[in-house]
Amino acid sequence: MYQTRTMNPPKKPFGKQIVGKPDLSGSADSGVSSVRDAEDGAFAPTPQELERLLFAVETSHQINKRFQFFLWAQGVLQSFLPHQTLIVATGNLDAGQFEVDVFSSDSAAEDREPELAKQARDTTHAAVNRWNAGGRSPLAYSSDNRLESLDDPMLEAVWEMGLGNTLAHGTKDLRGMNASFFIFGRMHRPPRRRTLEVLDILMPYMHFAAYRYVLHDSTARPPSVDLSVREVQIMRGVRDGKTNMEIGADLNISPLTVKNHVQRILRKLQVSNRAQAVAYCLSSQVFSDDQRYRA
Repeated sequence: MYQTRTMNPPKKPFGKQIVGKPDLSGSADSGVSSVRDAEDGAFAPTPQELERLLFAVETSHQINKRFQFFLWAQGVLQSFLPHQTLIVATGNLDAGQFEVDVFSSDSAAEDREPELAKQARDTTHAAVNRWNAGGRSPLAYSSDNRLESLDDPMLEAVWEMGLGNTLAHGTKDLRGMNASFFIFGRMHRPPRRRTLEVLDILMPYMHFAAYRYVLHDSTARPPSVDLSVREVQIMRGVRDGKTNMEIGADLNISPLTVKNHVQRILRKLQVSNRAQAVAYCLSSQVFSDDQRYRA
């Protein structure tokens, strides 16, 4: 069971892997060290961060469908775990009996869905093995320092998917039957100590949110929204990171007109910002067929 969007691999392997435990092999050149020892800055939330954290927790309980999880991950979760690609695995991780979903804000390779689905499963296998071997501490892979070799299956898998800065962690019950594992890829910066601490806080809520959408929603997509052709054109520009002025220049309309269109789209989709609107459109395949929409 896969839900794959897109991700673009870098041109050459690079990076340094860090895990929450010392290198078990004892190799001096393995590129593995302790995140909690190497990183400074424990998570001491400001009042604004604490408010967002509580909001993330509260809204996680409202997730029952895949597209809701996607919107949550692309919305409030980005405040603490900024990423472009998220792999979610649920099931019996140790037995290799799990389902994988891939959520991404990058729409550049939707036609590679079967390939990416297989890569995501291979990456999850390798990451779970590494996670178990490391005492089930969070795994972090930094793209700041280039590796001389890629002997670790997880690093090879991360490279193959082009995930760059990557953070991975999971949880399981005593029997291991209802486990979940999350791989955050293409993060905006190398994971820091505070990032791992936030991940520990959010892990139970991510786990239960993932299981709710798996159990309650096997096929559903967001409800269809009647966007006009012009609105779809504007959302394509928003998806590509263009400003109102740039979108207006492309469509020969004023930036103010673009702004008004965007505000109307947000109301239609019942989302609060551009990132959530793009996530919604990606989930409902708005960009795949312009003929679906009226002029």
